[in-house]
Amino acid sequence: MQNISSWEPSKFIFNPKTRHWAANPAHVSPGSWYLVGLYVAAYERVIRAYACGHLLDLGCGMVPFYGLYKDQVSENTCIDWENSIHPNPYLDVVADLNQPFPLTDRQFDTVLCTDVLEHIADPFAFMAETARVMAPNGHLLLTVPFFYWLHEVPYDYYRYTEFALRKMCADNGFEVVELQAYGGYPDVLLDLLNKGVASKRWAVKLLLSFANFFQKTGIYRRVRAKSEAKFPLGYVVVARKKSA
Repeated sequence: MQNISSWEPSKFIFNPKTRHWAANPAHVSPGSWYLVGLYVAAYERVIRAYACGHLLDLGCGMVPFYGLYKDQVSENTCIDWENSIHPNPYLDVVADLNQPFPLTDRQFDTVLCTDVLEHIADPFAFMAETARVMAPNGHLLLTVPFFYWLHEVPYDYYRYTEFALRKMCADNGFEVVELQAYGGYPDVLLDLLNKGVASKRWAVKLLLSFANFFQKTGIYRRVRAKSEAKFPLGYVVVARKKSA
């Protein structure tokens, strides 16, 4: 990663009281506070469990997950497309991710690709390229939204089901180790409410206070457990590249 010594947290900040990462209000719009606070826990778990060796942060943005994986990897390479409005000081490689990656074969032990696949015009070619640059037995940590509003338009192309993700992995020589939905019906409703009151920060804070209380109740846990398969906010996938 370029300018590694000057890296600062962006999308997520560490909360010393809870000892977990949470949404950073300075970098995350109020309409996404609930969602980010929910999914960062799911992302953190798989990063802690699987990130190692030489990691490729694929579609890295401002490298918000560096704080989670930096102590577990020997090296990280950051690749993303060019942003001429706000140049990214951390990029090692500037590339159009819809084209073949300018990276050598079998180079990376871990590939982290968070909320990028929905913005790729040809996801099948993208997955093939991801497999090409990974070392045998390396792990792909892939996350995608499902019930989520249009964002980064007009470059928001797809939403993926569990079955599409499994097929894309299988077609490119990956064995799915974990595929977990995050969120459920109550979380979809809370996220929609969060977006509906996003223009008023006091209302967002009030909603999040209610959500924090509601998440501790039995009815929330039961409804979420029963509904996450049909009403996921998104998915977290861990897939191992087969050695043969």
